[in-house]
Amino acid sequence: MNKPGEVSLYIPCFNAAKTIFSCLEGVFNQSYPIKEVVVIDDGSTDETLKKIANFKVRVIGHKKNYGLAASRNTALKNIDTGFVASLDADCVPQETWLACLMQNFDSLEIAGVGGRLVEKDISEPADLWRSVHMRQHWGDEKMQPPFLFGSNTVFRREALVNAGFYNETFKSNYEDVDICNRLKTAGYALIYESRAIALHLRRDDLISILDNYWEWHLGYYQEEKLYSDIEKFIFKLKENIGTANRYLQEDAASGRPGLLYLDFLLALHHSLKDLGYFISKDRPNSSGEENQTLLSFWLALLDLVFFYRFDPANDGISTFIPSSQAFSQNFFALVLIVGSSVADRFKNDDYKKILLRHLSVSLFGFNDFVLLDKVLELFERRRDWAGFLKRPQPNLNKVFLEELSLNLKRWLDDLSGWDPAIFEKIEASAQQLGQ
Repeated sequence: MNKPGEVSLYIPCFNAAKTIFSCLEGVFNQSYPIKEVVVIDDGSTDETLKKIANFKVRVIGHKKNYGLAASRNTALKNIDTGFVASLDADCVPQETWLACLMQNFDSLEIAGVGGRLVEKDISEPADLWRSVHMRQHWGDEKMQPPFLFGSNTVFRREALVNAGFYNETFKSNYEDVDICNRLKTAGYALIYESRAIALHLRRDDLISILDNYWEWHLGYYQEEKLYSDIEKFIFKLKENIGTANRYLQEDAASGRPGLLYLDFLLALHHSLKDLGYFISKDRPNSSGEENQTLLSFWLALLDLVFFYRFDPANDGISTFIPSSQAFSQNFFALVLIVGSSVADRFKNDDYKKILLRHLSVSLFGFNDFVLLDKVLELFERRRDWAGFLKRPQPNLNKVFLEELSLNLKRWLDDLSGWDPAIFEKIEASAQQLGQ
């Protein structure tokens, strides 16, 4: 029979071979007793299972990767203790972590308690950026927070079941915010306990941090229906620039010059990610960033430039490229339209190459220096690419190109007014990440 204060702990994991061993070492070193430890293996293809072989855990495996919310629900349906603790597979709890959390369940109204996640290593710019702009804690004091970050928590199992379990449409993020909102609507309280500390072992690079940040907030923007029509989508583009602008000013003022390039790149990266999602949202199993060969990127660019320059029709631009490659053509069109504005402010040729390379690798996965040099040559030799906004082309999203290019140019003007040296500072920051 279960005792009233008994706790089981589960760890949802997918390809967590690098961190799961350290996570479990911390779990089995807790000062508070744990009845059972359960690992939910969400279709891992690495050596995750080998890493946990020597620990006394129950493993429940998914045949394929269903996502974080589904893993949490599998755990809840297979655990019967009154309290359910959870740790992400890249988190290592301090010895008193669980004891500090459990001390807060002094009322039946309290549904869950969350701890403080501290980044273990912030020596690289991407990891420092995550610690500043993606922090998973609510500060130094105990409080009732807006929600509990899912990385390290304890919940009353009955409260989660009564709330309807986790929403499995949230594959990698936002499932924690969603369940907390429903618990609070049902009249429950949540507690943040700053003394319950877990170390975060995650390491990021420039590409993974930008992708992770975009995915981190996708659920919220879906819930706000910002991809439902073009007017709301335009608001999201402006939001991207606003976020990047705020982070630039915060990092400059706080003595974090190494983060300025990431702040600047966020506006472009997120806007293009948003376009890929927006144009593909009604196509099942499509991300908008379709897998393409390097040849297809060359053809997309050549088609765009050739018909723009030599198509005799004045009322439009022809194309031989299928709509499945619309995203890449919009990418090239945007680069050409705003390229001259960027080139006028950033004088370092290496910086321009770094910026274009990071965008192409993060969005498409290709790194063809010849192709990228050709794109740079196109926008530096010619300054009339704004014609893409005047003559329709079937694959180009005119509203996206028009709104983003206009707002980017205004933002660049505002930045130079705010700090005349900001572009040199961004260039210097890029050099640290650019190789």
